Amino acid sequence: MKKSKRVLSLLCALMMLSSSLPISVAAATKDASVNQPTQHAIAATPAAKKAAVPLTKANVEKFTKEFFANPAIKNRIAGAVVTVVKGDEVLLEEGFGYADKEQKKRVDPEETLFFIGSVSKIFTATAVMQLVEQGKIDLNADITKYLGDVKIKNETGSPVTVKDLLTHTSGVDYADAGFVIDAELDPKAHYSIKDELLNNKVRIVNKPGEVYSYDNFASQLQGYMVEQVTGQTFEAYANEHLFEVLDMENTSFVLEKDRFHKLASSYDWHGNKLKPALFKPTVLPEGSMSSTGEDMANYMLAVLNGGVFGEERLLSKDSLTKMLTPQVSIHPSVPNMTFGFEFYNHHLFNGHNFVSKGGGLPGFTSQVTFLPDKKVGVFISDNQGSSLYAPYMEAFMDHFYPDERPAPKYLQSTQQELAKFEGRYANLRSGYEVTEIKANSDGSLTVNDLLGSMTYRQVDPFLFLSEEGLPLAFKEENGKVKYIYTSLTFVSWAEKLEAPVVYKDVAGNHPYRTYIDGLSPIVTLGEKDTDLFETTKEMTRAEFIHVLIELLDVGYRHHKEPAFKDVEGHKYVDAINEAVRLKIIDASQVNDRKFEPDQIIKRQEAAVWLYSFLKQYPVMPTPPVKLAGETDEWAKEAVQYMATFGFYGPEVIKHQDGAIDYLSKKGLKRQEAAAILYQLVYPYHAKRG
Repeated sequence: MKKSKRVLSLLCALMMLSSSLPISVAAATKDASVNQPTQHAIAATPAAKKAAVPLTKANVEKFTKEFFANPAIKNRIAGAVVTVVKGDEVLLEEGFGYADKEQKKRVDPEETLFFIGSVSKIFTATAVMQLVEQGKIDLNADITKYLGDVKIKNETGSPVTVKDLLTHTSGVDYADAGFVIDAELDPKAHYSIKDELLNNKVRIVNKPGEVYSYDNFASQLQGYMVEQVTGQTFEAYANEHLFEVLDMENTSFVLEKDRFHKLASSYDWHGNKLKPALFKPTVLPEGSMSSTGEDMANYMLAVLNGGVFGEERLLSKDSLTKMLTPQVSIHPSVPNMTFGFEFYNHHLFNGHNFVSKGGGLPGFTSQVTFLPDKKVGVFISDNQGSSLYAPYMEAFMDHFYPDERPAPKYLQSTQQELAKFEGRYANLRSGYEVTEIKANSDGSLTVNDLLGSMTYRQVDPFLFLSEEGLPLAFKEENGKVKYIYTSLTFVSWAEKLEAPVVYKDVAGNHPYRTYIDGLSPIVTLGEKDTDLFETTKEMTRAEFIHVLIELLDVGYRHHKEPAFKDVEGHKYVDAINEAVRLKIIDASQVNDRKFEPDQIIKRQEAAVWLYSFLKQYPVMPTPPVKLAGETDEWAKEAVQYMATFGFYGPEVIKHQDGAIDYLSKKGLKRQEAAAILYQLVYPYHAKRG
């Protein structure tokens, strides 16, 4: 498979899987000088060598216009902006397509605002580093020193430091539980960062500083610390000390009414216009910033010129170095985080030193990338959620900075030597994203995950490469392999799962044994603290939704009141509330606000709830199977989806003509719930109808 095609397919998968819907312990090395990546180790099998094209204004303009003229790109976007700087010069500042398709309003790089999502985080980190320089914040201090009344439940016995927040190693359980992005929020309401933090249910569950997992909550805490230390609101501080310094006159963390007309309209993948995003808290240090191509050029110029813009200094050289130098790496050749920037899509950069920060909000995707050794910065944003930064940066690097490394030298590994890497690894951010690794007799590893199946070969004791150059890195703890980093887990590590739970009533030849074994290390379906699964016990509505929310690993937020009047005080009320918030359960279709949590759930109803989650992600078209048996009209679409994509177990009846009886009106047994949810975790095992 050609590299460019692989990247585009990978890109689509990553967009579907991102938990920041634009959609996780070994000690991390603290000494940046020790932790410098040796990027030359990550080398794909080289294509035919071609000479680098000099990066000049004329060349990058020609290259970028040709890129956007390509129908494969042109037809997948509404509008985009691209800015390229080199040294102290802006080489390119160009808009493409429409800020608003219906009004035929073109993208203006000086005026059109794009929500840049998590790219906001590098500005939040910059604010923290400014205060570190002033001695108002200590990188090694316990964060509780700066949180005032806000308390974070820490179950580890080790303090979370400011450095841990900046490197996304806080050890938090649910990194996305502290905010809401929803166009239906009240636009007149103001939600403070403090109020949201006071209502948080977040816990620190991994020892701080040891596990990398992309952390929205950490950036929210950083913003609040800025407020606590300075006495200013976060947005006021950012305006005065970041945006005014950089002459970013159109940029803000709060989009005021007088600038709203400049915001690009946003569109879904199908080209349908979306409502503008609203935020809770109103200011998201982790993601509510809007900016223009011109303003982002000013920021990149400051970074590339030692922290200075014009006559103003944004950061000291020392602080900037910390923000451009890897601080956490699963492997010396596979860095993960600096103080604010991240590393992913390592294979796109042809072995050159880089740092990036990506971001996404509904309809918007953005990325800023620096090549520090080349004194080059690139910013790109689009308003149809197309994540153009991956194909653009791949083409950009191949054109201007091609791969000049020799082909990798593979180790001659035996299957026995590679056996220690085998197993299943759960993403530390999204627990239902599981990677399976198997050692092969030819000395390779096969990796199965939500992106499909891929083969990797060993280049050093803990690093493997695919044919396309994608890294697979491992990390040991106490002499045993415990963590991995792959393309699927690109914003976190994944942790090796424990052995399956042994249930006395699930024999080795039980027809549901595979499903139960696959799920038991991730989520509990059977009775807690017992050795019985009770396979044929029918689940209640509340039990099933609790298991589903636990499996999706989205965390729990504070709700002022229960979603239904008959679930108040129920042990699974939090899960039910989250299911309503995520639109898995449609509360408007429940009569008299009654959920009936302890009623047995029918299989068709479970299908509707799971489908409500899955249908928000595009899938490849598949001919639908024919349904047999009885299914209520309101559930037919969901049941047909479940039957077509293999979300069922041995109970399902298959007729000779290919029709499937989903037994829609039967109660859902635990064993069948295990089979259905197994397909969510291990879709590459599913048997399509």
